[in-house]
Amino acid sequence: MNGVKFIRENGGLGRPLPGEEHTSALIVYGETATDKKLILSVKELEDAGVTTSTNPVLHYHVSEFFRINPGAKLYVQAVANSDQTYTEVKVMQSFAQGKIRQIAICDYKTEVSALQNAVKKLNTIAVELGERLIPLSILFSCKIETANMTALPDLHGFASERVSVVIGQDGGGRGAFINQTQKSISCVGAVLGAVSKAKVSESIAWVERQNLATIAYDKALTGDTLKAVELDVPAFCDGSLVSNYTPQQLESINDKGYLFLVQYPGNAGTYMNDSFTATPLDNDFAYIENNRTIDKAIREVNRVLVPKVSAPAFIDADTGMLEASTLAGLEALCDEPLDEMVRNGELSGFSVRINPNQKVLQTSKLEVIIKLVPVGTLRQIEVKIGLSVTK
Repeated sequence: MNGVKFIRENGGLGRPLPGEEHTSALIVYGETATDKKLILSVKELEDAGVTTSTNPVLHYHVSEFFRINPGAKLYVQAVANSDQTYTEVKVMQSFAQGKIRQIAICDYKTEVSALQNAVKKLNTIAVELGERLIPLSILFSCKIETANMTALPDLHGFASERVSVVIGQDGGGRGAFINQTQKSISCVGAVLGAVSKAKVSESIAWVERQNLATIAYDKALTGDTLKAVELDVPAFCDGSLVSNYTPQQLESINDKGYLFLVQYPGNAGTYMNDSFTATPLDNDFAYIENNRTIDKAIREVNRVLVPKVSAPAFIDADTGMLEASTLAGLEALCDEPLDEMVRNGELSGFSVRINPNQKVLQTSKLEVIIKLVPVGTLRQIEVKIGLSVTK
């Protein structure tokens, strides 16, 4: 019918999300160099002179990040050439004063032959940052050609628990259009958005919460030809469509620990296949959510314990060991942030224990033992169903 129609849109105020777990970073290697900066929206990126013309890949991934998680904080940078040392990751975390929780690296001109070396270097950087109590999770994508797809190395042998490799890509929208000229750009921006959006305990592959296909970009961003909902046509970094692979081939790629896009019959939307890290599956940190959970616990416990560094520790004059009240006070300090994580559904439970039989007078050292019970993930649901003459 004739008339005036109003469509109420959300997100124009750019209100930031509370907390810091969503704080992320994105570095693209292979485009016109840009300075490091913190942005809260795509508009802020454009206001800084970074556009679809100057930096199409960076602009795309930033757009995808905020499409998935509007209101998050994102540090961005483009680096003209990759020397595969990735020192920019350390510099970026320093620039952000240690606030970055997850970072995506799009190195779309580095060949897959250098994948293992790149992943291991990034993991070394992440371990170093973790030792400095400013840990982060790393997403990485590189150049992949069709010939590589049947011979991808097994990431579970890389022993790099802080790094995940993304080989998924859009196959019918803006990402597919950019891929016509800039190959292997991946969907790492959207995956970064999904990681920042999830609780630290949640898998980015949670179907109920993480549908990655939500809108179609304007035709001006897709060459005036493509207007599919972004990521609604799952593809790989070589440009091949996921739908052209057999279930056995997809299972093989999944079993090697790569992150890519999948769809489920009878369920609208596009999702991540899993949340693997590049380490053996029997490792405690084989999934992104395992790393993010313990990283948050480390940050929070560190926050409450640092003020106690060089504080007095009262000793029981009869035993020479710590007084019970001192122990109870320190344990209660550690309990507080971990209790909050349990209330937020980020932990199933925990224990904090300080052995009273420690010779603090002689060593000035105190050992605290914390055990975390994480939240599980329902990766496979097995249903036995059949016909019967009775129920």
